[in-house]
Amino acid sequence: MTTTLPRPVEDRRRLHLAADIVLAIVLFAVDAIVSLIALYRGMDAAGYAFFDTGADHTHVSMTKPAVHVVVAGLVVLVTALFAYKGRAFVTACVQALVGLLLILGAAVGLVGQYREDHPPAPEPGYSGPQSQCLSGGDDSECHGS
Repeated sequence: MTTTLPRPVEDRRRLHLAADIVLAIVLFAVDAIVSLIALYRGMDAAGYAFFDTGADHTHVSMTKPAVHVVVAGLVVLVTALFAYKGRAFVTACVQALVGLLLILGAAVGLVGQYREDHPPAPEPGYSGPQSQCLSGGDDSECHGS
């Protein structure tokens, strides 16, 4: 006695390709606007004076703007997950790419800020022309002359 089980009916249908592409474009535009707002808010929180042309911006750290952009990137990755679960594969791929690019861009900014905050230690060795001469005499006593 063999019984055949009925095939499970797929209750979620895939989004039509045209609708998927339109959704990807719309969300891409929303991502761009939200990312710019996050960057603006982060730079404002860091003390960057946008409309003061004479302001000194050397003291402004990129850590806060980078954190704001990372949070925006994580939100975009969450929307990519929802798009994937909703079977909107084009949208999911575009959202995942945008989210990863935002996080990568913020990481590059953080690395640059770290290098600016922690310059390399000076290397021992040549400290100027005064250390090349042994006794301060003529050119025959100086190294490299």
